[in-house]
Amino acid sequence: MASQAEKDTAAAKAKQGGGQAAKDTAAAKSKQNNSNQAAKDTARAKSRQNGGGGGTSDDFAAREAANGLTNTTSGFGGPAPSFAQREAANGLTQTTSGRAASRATNPDFPPVGTPLGNDEFVTANNISGGGGGGELYAFKVVDDGDGTVSVTTGTVNTETTTGLTPGGKPTELWLKVTFNASGEVTAASVQTANGGTSATQDYRQIATITWDENVPTISQGIKGSQSIASCGATHQWGTLYS
Repeated sequence: MASQAEKDTAAAKAKQGGGQAAKDTAAAKSKQNNSNQAAKDTARAKSRQNGGGGGTSDDFAAREAANGLTNTTSGFGGPAPSFAQREAANGLTQTTSGRAASRATNPDFPPVGTPLGNDEFVTANNISGGGGGGELYAFKVVDDGDGTVSVTTGTVNTETTTGLTPGGKPTELWLKVTFNASGEVTAASVQTANGGTSATQDYRQIATITWDENVPTISQGIKGSQSIASCGATHQWGTLYS
């Protein structure tokens, strides 16, 4: 009969063998999993090599097609379709077309880049006369388009000029200023002739004009509001800004 020591030794060996068997089983399962993953990787690589999506985009597109959706991803790797293309592919039309045009005509979406609004901006930049259209500035003579001219507003020192719409077809326009006894400017106005210089007044030419029936040719003389310093009958003109 085996001794207790022999029984214990046999039991220990049996346990040891069982532990090894478990390790061998785990190793076998790991190899099997690795083999399965390698097979999946190989299949995906072959699919991509043959032009497929590697089991990603193709599968996604197939699921979309099965549910009646088309052209929503454009192959994933290629350039994305536009919003309108995706809508058209799914039977939707006229949802985005004309948006830019509608903004141009919709008062809720004023045109961009026209600081005075569309109509005002065009009008301000298409005034004929005074060398044609372009920028406006103080005392610019402009063709009103009906056989008359007018002068844009301006100041002399702190006085705002009056008489900006001379009648008839003037051939000269002059800026007249008047002074008080202290030599301060008390008034400024647009005149059609030079009235001479004295201690109480002075003139500066704004423009000369020639007419071809109702079409004026304007030669601008000054540009911008004016300044003037007075000392008796001597006056010194300057331009405040242009």
